[in-house]
Amino acid sequence: MKIISWNPVLTDHQSYTLEVLQQAGQGSLTVYVTKAVHPARQEQGWVNLHASKLTPNLIPRKGWFKFFVQRLRMHKDAVHLFASPFEQPKLIVALLLAIAMRLKVFLISEPYSTVPAGYLDDSHQYIDRFKAKLRPVLYRFYGALLRRRVAGVFAISTLAVSQYKSIGIPKDKVFPFGYFVPRAECSYFEAGPVSNSSTSGLRLIFIGALIERKGLDVLIEAIKNLRKKGILLTLDVYGSGDTSRFDLELSNVRYCGVIPFGSSQAVLSQYDMLVLPSRYDGWGVVVNEALLAGVPVICSNRVGAAAIIQKWGCGAIFTSEDVSDLENKLEGFVIAPEQLAKMRNAARNAASSLDPEVAGRYMFDVISKNSAAAAPTKPICPWYEC
Repeated sequence: MKIISWNPVLTDHQSYTLEVLQQAGQGSLTVYVTKAVHPARQEQGWVNLHASKLTPNLIPRKGWFKFFVQRLRMHKDAVHLFASPFEQPKLIVALLLAIAMRLKVFLISEPYSTVPAGYLDDSHQYIDRFKAKLRPVLYRFYGALLRRRVAGVFAISTLAVSQYKSIGIPKDKVFPFGYFVPRAECSYFEAGPVSNSSTSGLRLIFIGALIERKGLDVLIEAIKNLRKKGILLTLDVYGSGDTSRFDLELSNVRYCGVIPFGSSQAVLSQYDMLVLPSRYDGWGVVVNEALLAGVPVICSNRVGAAAIIQKWGCGAIFTSEDVSDLENKLEGFVIAPEQLAKMRNAARNAASSLDPEVAGRYMFDVISKNSAAAAPTKPICPWYEC
C-alpha cells in the first residue's frame, strides 16, 4: 500500500500510528508538511523526536500550487491522508485538488472548536470569537464539497463523529479515532505512586498550557472551595504560560514549571489523579499519558478523550466550567479513596487499547477495505462507544 500523508506539521502523537499503518500495509509512506516545526508548540516544550524519523518533506513556500498538482498526479495510485486539513489554507487547496482528481482521500480530523477561547494562546480574543461563529458555516460548506467524494473520515472524538455526520458525511464513512503515543519505559506499572495520602490527601496534577481554554481557573476555584470545607488535597501545576493570571499561591497549590518532553508519564505516575478541566480540547493527549502511567483522570465533558474515561470507567467526567460539579467529583474521591484502586485497574485496561499498534492496525483495516466507490466496512472502535 502506498500512503501519502499531508499535515500542517507532523507530531509524535500522529507519527507512531502512521509508522504502524505503513508496516501493516507493507508499502511506502511519504509525509508532506507545511511547517517543519510549530513555533507555539515549541515554546510549550514540544519536541517531535519520533516524527523526525519519518523524514517529513517540507511543502515549498513558493510554487506550492504547482507542487501540489505535480505530487498528486505522481501519486494517483496512493491513499492520501489529510491530517487537520482545515488548519492551513494550502492544505485545503491540496485536499480540493485531490478530490477533484478523484483520488482516494481520507481525513484525520479533530472536531472544530465550539468555544471562543484561543487554541494556543489568549492574545486574539475578538478574532477567536469571530472564528467560533464562522466555523459551523465553513464546515457545512466543506461537507457539501466532500460528502460524496471523500473515502472516509477518521474523526477524533465523539464530538468530531457527530459534527462530520451533521455536515452530511455518510455515517458509514465516519470512523471514530484519536491520538496515540506509546507507553514510556518508566510508568506506574513499574514504579507506582509515591504520594502519601494520609498527610497530603488526594494528590492531583494538571499538565497543560496556562491559557483560558485549559480551564485551570475552574480547577483552582474548586480547590479553594474544597479547602474551605476542610477537604484534604493538593494540586501541582505543570505547563508554560503566564503564571500571574492564576492563583497559584495557595498552600495546597503549587506551580512546578514545565515537564521535560518525554517525561510526562514518569511524572504522572507520582500522583493519584490527573485533572484536565478544559473548556475545549479536541482530544487531550495528556489523558493518554496518564492512563498509560496507570493514573485515573478527571476531565470536563468538552475533552475529546473523555470518551475513553466514559467507556473504561478509569476516572470521572464533569460538566465544563461547572465548579460545583468538579468539587463534587473531587470530594467523592477523597471520601471514598478505595475507588482509586478500582480506577487504576481500569486505567490499565484502557491503556492496552491506546497503543499506536492498535490504532495503526485499525486504520489499516479501514483503508484497505474502503474506497469512495465501494460499500464501506466499519471495524469495531477499540477506544470508545460511538
